[in-house]
Amino acid sequence: MDEILQKAKELGMLIASSQEFAAVKATEEAQLADSEATALMMEYSNTQDELSKRASNPDIGKEELEEIRTKSQKAFEKICENKNIKAYLDANRAFSGMIQQVNSIIGYFVKGGDSSGCGGNCSTCGGCR
Repeated sequence: MDEILQKAKELGMLIASSQEFAAVKATEEAQLADSEATALMMEYSNTQDELSKRASNPDIGKEELEEIRTKSQKAFEKICENKNIKAYLDANRAFSGMIQQVNSIIGYFVKGGDSSGCGGNCSTCGGCR
């Protein structure tokens, strides 16, 4: 067990020193330093709270639910127009993708090669190399 924990620690350190993680941290700092981005994020959060309250109404109709979805999508598109928020979301997406690949590889070997999405043919996947 000690060896497994040591390897997990090494993996954690490698992930923390990865370009993907560095990009998340750098873009997060840029986003937090951008007053426009901060205001947009607060506005988006408030919009989401309002929409969530409306959507939780058991008597909500199809039209109102669609209106909520549309309003939510427009609010998200608005925040994505900010370059710092967009950069952060892109960096976060790339980092999450890397973590999913790591989890898939671990799952593949723990489950004896029966991992969803991995057929064992590494020529179609850049995750193991």
